Amino acid sequence: MTVRFHYHRSQKDVPRLDIAKGDRLCHVYSDSSRDELEAWGLENGLDPRWIHEGTLPHFDAFGDRLRLCGPGVTRAQLKEHIRFWRSKAPRP
Repeated sequence: MTVRFHYHRSQKDVPRLDIAKGDRLCHVYSDSSRDELEAWGLENGLDPRWIHEGTLPHFDAFGDRLRLCGPGVTRAQLKEHIRFWRSKAPRP
């Protein structure tokens, strides 16, 4: 199990967070465990309530918090990890 980082650019301005279109952002996620993601967040001063659920549970890192992030995964690796999370999701 590993905490992973996927870098991308903001698609729009988000004034309330002081994010401008084009700013560098990072999705921080675990490749297999929400508990691992929560533990990483707590170690780095992030509240577990800030985790975005959706397709892939993740924190959004931007601004000064980018310094917490490590080397990024490729888009192919990200897709593989998303497939893993979807396979764990309960079916309706």
